[in-house]
Amino acid sequence: MQFSQVLIITNNPIVKNIANADICFVNGNQRQVLYQVLNKIAGGHNLLSHPLSGSIKPEDNPYRSVVLTSSISEVDLSTLSMLEYCLKKVESGVTKKIDCHIIHQRDRDFQIIDKELLDNALQSLM
Repeated sequence: MQFSQVLIITNNPIVKNIANADICFVNGNQRQVLYQVLNKIAGGHNLLSHPLSGSIKPEDNPYRSVVLTSSISEVDLSTLSMLEYCLKKVESGVTKKIDCHIIHQRDRDFQIIDKELLDNALQSLM
């Protein structure tokens, strides 16, 4: 699969300039990214990477990148259900108190982790 055949929805600034990829940059938190993914899935795009990939808890990493097909087909109801579950997981973790100073210090690390997860997902599609 070519990068031109995928849509990447992300809030990660180091992902938004991937060459030859259709990027939908969300200027917001990971919950807003997942809502954008949910809207795209409801519109007929297909999910190509898991929205909660990686071993870091959703509430610990503020960055999220999700790969979808750029083409539109029939809506997959099981994917919509799975995405709603992922949103509940993220929303349940939002109440956790996070030391914003620590997050800011590790911001670049979280961006790199999210980018590596995205690179692995894209590589598996090739």
